[in-house]
Amino acid sequence: MKIKYNIIISLVFTFSVIFSGCDHINNETLSLNMVQDLAQSGQDLTWNDFDDYPYEDIGSGLYIRNYKIDEDYHVSVGGASIEKKPLYIYLVKANGEKIDIRHDDMEQFMLK
Repeated sequence: MKIKYNIIISLVFTFSVIFSGCDHINNETLSLNMVQDLAQSGQDLTWNDFDDYPYEDIGSGLYIRNYKIDEDYHVSVGGASIEKKPLYIYLVKANGEKIDIRHDDMEQFMLK
């Protein structure tokens, strides 16, 4: 009986450790309309503006977070530190074309 108890406690502990690192996960996916709204903040955008959305951390040496929008677009936010403003906030097309939403024209980009 003690063995079963120890196994259950170990599993609970393991799952709590695994899922404690997933605090950035949310069910609400970033949409193009949300990105357009965020872009209105321009150079004032920070990492915190994207906290409510799920992302894939792809950085190695830099912080790079990709936020999927749909099959055609994603947002890529990158920088040396999440304590400082991002170096870039790109809206990226599936073909690799990108613009920085803080100062480039999203409407024109999406029409291309």
